[in-house]
Amino acid sequence: MEYQKHQELWKVPMCEKHPIHEELKEIFRQALREPNPKKRRQLRLEGIRRTLAAPSELFWKPKPESEMNQLLYEEACFQAWDYLERKVHGEIRGKKRTEDKAYDPDKGDGSPITLWNKTCEKKYKGLLKIQPQRHVTPIDYKTGKPKDMDDFAAPSKRQSIDELLVKIKTVIEEDCEEVYQKTYVRKNPPPPITCQAVLLAIVNHAINGEKWTLDSLAMEFNTPKGTMRGAFENKLKSLLSKMQDFLD
Repeated sequence: MEYQKHQELWKVPMCEKHPIHEELKEIFRQALREPNPKKRRQLRLEGIRRTLAAPSELFWKPKPESEMNQLLYEEACFQAWDYLERKVHGEIRGKKRTEDKAYDPDKGDGSPITLWNKTCEKKYKGLLKIQPQRHVTPIDYKTGKPKDMDDFAAPSKRQSIDELLVKIKTVIEEDCEEVYQKTYVRKNPPPPITCQAVLLAIVNHAINGEKWTLDSLAMEFNTPKGTMRGAFENKLKSLLSKMQDFLD
């Protein structure tokens, strides 16, 4: 019997042997047992927070990473976080919120990290099928390196993009309704990080033609990667979607 258990253990990927998987599952088990709706929600939010703060190496990435489409991967990540958060609370699209649909670690989904990994991989592969042209980066035969896609943009198009970025930067800096400076990526520990500061960093990177990721932003602002991912999903994306109101 012990030999069989040992053999089964070796079938589990190394990243899924991390103790945080069981810790997270136990938090969500407690939430399912909790009769008080408010306390149940608090437990689930704690579980989501702990999932966001989990080591980055536990989260799925396409292999080999050198051929990964960064834009599609980040979009898949956002969709995976969105699905996980809705699943945790039983908010499945097309259906009324119900506890019967809420995430249950003992009904085949594994830990929330495992569920996120499965969802992210599925979303990423789906995006590749829908947008295969974005997966192929032309190679400069002289250098053997990928070409910068901006090289293919007509000057007028590149100019219009730059003008738009400058306009966006102005809107964020002026912040007439104080929506950016009063929304936080993180308040504690000090100093607080405002959404205004992070959005300006993103725009400045874009203006300078620099690549950025949520992980690089987390490093830039000296905050956990999970915190930056959560803030982007729950706050920054919403602010960006409302940007059109100020640009019109």
